[in-house]
Amino acid sequence: MKFFFWKLDNKEKFIRAFWTGLLALIVLYVVCWYLVDDLIIKIVLPMALSIIYLVDLVFRFKKIKRMKVGL
Repeated sequence: MKFFFWKLDNKEKFIRAFWTGLLALIVLYVVCWYLVDDLIIKIVLPMALSIIYLVDLVFRFKKIKRMKVGL
């Protein structure tokens, strides 16, 4: 098992980014919901980070597909 992110191949990076990102987003949503008083920050911050996360996953997935087609 590879522990460090930079030693992973593209597929393993995608899988690790997927599950750790989901956990991080869940924690972010819970923390923002219970600890932040401002409604704008409570809504905008998690949504913005969710969009960035989804874009990152799309680019990682396309990179995996491009590597498979190149083989």
